[in-house]
Amino acid sequence: MKHTAQECNIKRWSDPSFPRLRSADTPMKRTFPSVRSWIGAVVLTVLTGAPVLNAAGQQQENPQIVRFRLADTFLRSGQFDQAIGLLEDLYAEAPQNDAFYEKLKEAYENVKRYEEAAALIKVRLADTRSAALLSDLAHIRYLQGNEQEAYATWQEAVETAPTDPNTYRVVYRSLLGVRQFEHAVLLLEQARSATGQAALFRVELAYLCSISGLHEKAAEEYLALLKENDQHLNFVRSRLGSFLIEEEALASSLVVVQDAVRTDPLYRAWRELLGWLYVEAEDFGNALGEYRAVDGLEGGQGHMLFEFAHTAADAGAWNKASEAYREVLARYPDAPAAPRTLAAFGAMHIRWAAEIGERAFDESGNRIEAPHYDEALAAYQTFLQQYPNHELYPDVLHRIGRLQQDVFFDTGSAEAIFRQVVSTFPNTRAADQAAFDLAGIAIIHGQLDDARLRFGRLIERLRTGDLVEQARFNLASIHMFAGEFDAAQSLVDIIDAHTSTDVSNDAIALKILLLENRGPDSLDMPLRRYASALLAREQRRPMAALDSVDALLAMYPSHALADEARFLRGEILRATGRRQEAYETFAEIPLMYPASFLADRALFEAAGILSGEAGKKEEAIAAYQRLLSEYPGSLFADEARDHIRRLRGDGV
Repeated sequence: MKHTAQECNIKRWSDPSFPRLRSADTPMKRTFPSVRSWIGAVVLTVLTGAPVLNAAGQQQENPQIVRFRLADTFLRSGQFDQAIGLLEDLYAEAPQNDAFYEKLKEAYENVKRYEEAAALIKVRLADTRSAALLSDLAHIRYLQGNEQEAYATWQEAVETAPTDPNTYRVVYRSLLGVRQFEHAVLLLEQARSATGQAALFRVELAYLCSISGLHEKAAEEYLALLKENDQHLNFVRSRLGSFLIEEEALASSLVVVQDAVRTDPLYRAWRELLGWLYVEAEDFGNALGEYRAVDGLEGGQGHMLFEFAHTAADAGAWNKASEAYREVLARYPDAPAAPRTLAAFGAMHIRWAAEIGERAFDESGNRIEAPHYDEALAAYQTFLQQYPNHELYPDVLHRIGRLQQDVFFDTGSAEAIFRQVVSTFPNTRAADQAAFDLAGIAIIHGQLDDARLRFGRLIERLRTGDLVEQARFNLASIHMFAGEFDAAQSLVDIIDAHTSTDVSNDAIALKILLLENRGPDSLDMPLRRYASALLAREQRRPMAALDSVDALLAMYPSHALADEARFLRGEILRATGRRQEAYETFAEIPLMYPASFLADRALFEAAGILSGEAGKKEEAIAAYQRLLSEYPGSLFADEARDHIRRLRGDGV
C-alpha cells in the first residue's frame, strides 16, 4: 500500500521545476490565516487598548484603534492608498505590533507592491529568523514570479526547526496559500521522515493527495486514519465523497480499499467503507455483500442491512433493497430492527409501484394484478398482526387506509380505517392525517359541506404546520369547486409561504389560476367548467372530468385557460392508462403555447411517459434534452439531467 515519491511522480518539493497549478501573474491571496494574525489582534488590544482619559477624566477609545479600524474599512472597500497611508503611520509608531504588520503587508500585497512587502518582512527577519517570517517572504517571492527564490526560502524556513512539526505546519499553510498542492504533499512527507512520526499530518496529506489527483495515495491515508480510529468513518466518507464525482477517483479508491479488505477482512470500518464505495459506484450487488459482512461483524442484528436497503431503495435499486429487507426479516425476526424493516419494506413497494406506473384496475374498472401494491398491503397487515404495541402501529394502520383509498379505490374500508385511527390513537400524527383524509373522502362522495367542516376543525385544532396549510388549500379548492372564486382567493392569499414546497407551489398555481382566468363574462364560465373538471377528477370520475375539459376546449379554444385545460387533460389520460394519448397531449402543449408557464413541465411529463415505455429510451432522452435546450432555466432542468444519466446508464 505504500507509495514512493517516484510512484507518485513527484520531485523534491522545493524544486522550482516542479509542475505548478498557478502562474506568478495570477496571484492568490492567502486563504489560511496565520497564527500570528490572531496573536496580532490580541497584541493590538494589549498595546493600544488601554483606555485614554480626556481633560474631564472621561474614558475615550484609543486613537490607534480608531485609525486601525478605519484603515481596515478602507481595505475592505478597495481604497488601498488611504489604507496604506494610515497603516504605515501606525506601523511606524508601533513596529512591534503584529496586527499593524500583518495588515500593512496584506495591503501591499493587494496592490502588488511586493518589494515593499518584502522589505517589511526583512526588517523583522533581522531580529527573528523564524519559519513564519521566512514563509511570508517566500510567499511574496512566489507572487513576484521568482519561484526559484521562493522555493529556496520555503526550504530555509523548514531548516529553522526541521524536527518540529509546527515548522512544517507553517510552511504547509504558506504553500496552500498559493495552491502549490503537490509541493505541499512532498513537504508533509518530508515532515514525517524528519520527525520520525509516520502518522503525522494524516488528514492534511490525504486531502492534498485528493486535490492533486493522487487518489490511490489519498485512499491509503484515509485507510490508515480509520485503522487508528474507526470513529473517523463518517469524516472519511465526507472527505472522499467530494472527489468521487471523478470516475478515476472512485475507481482508484475502490482498488485500494478492496486490497485492504482482502488483507484484513475482519476490520469493520474498512468493510463498511468498501460497501459505501460500491454504493457510490452503483454496484449494489457487491455493496450488499459488504454490508452483509459488516452486519455479521457487529453482532448480527440486521441494522446495517436495514440501512443498506434504505439507501438502495432511495437509489431505485429495488431488487437489491427488497433482498436486503427480506434477509433482515428472515434472519433476525426478533431483532429491534425487524418491525421498522417490515414497515419500510411495505413503503418501498409502494414507491416501486409508483415508479413503474402500476395500477390495481384497468381502463374498464376491472381488478388486475398489482404485485407491488399487494406486497405492500400484505407487509402492513403482517405488521399489525405481529406488532400490535409498536409505536409505528398507528402510522402503518393509516398507510393501509391510504392504500385502500388511493390504490384499491375502496373508500368504505378506507373511511373505517381512518375513523379507527382517529378514535384509537388521538393526539398522534397519524390521527391528524387520518382526520385530514376523512375530509378528502367527503369530497370524493360529493359531501363538500362536510369536507369544509372537517378541514375547518382541523385548522382550528392544530393552528400551524404543513397539514394546516394543506387543509387551508383544500378549503380554497372547495370554494373554487363551488364557483366561489373570491372566497377561494381570500384563503389562498393567507397560506404560509414558508410551508412545504408542494403546498406552497399548489397555492401559487391556484392564485395565478384565479387571478388570470376570470371572464370573459361575469359568470366566469370557462373557469367554472375547469373547476368542474377538477372536482370530477378529485371524485375519481375521470370520464366526467375529461368531458368537462373537452367541452371547455371546444367552446373556448382561445381562452387563457386553454393551456391549463390541455395539461389537465394529459394528467387525466395518464391516470386512466391511456399513456399514448397522454403523451401526445403533453407534447403538443409547448408547440401550441410556447410562452405558457406549463410548457416546460408538459415537456417533462411527456419525456417521463416515454421513459417508462419499452424501446423508447432514445426518444425519452431526446425529449429531456429538448427541455434543457429550449428551457434552460426550468425548475425541472436538474431532474431532466438526472433522468438522462439514468437512461444512459451513467448513474447519478
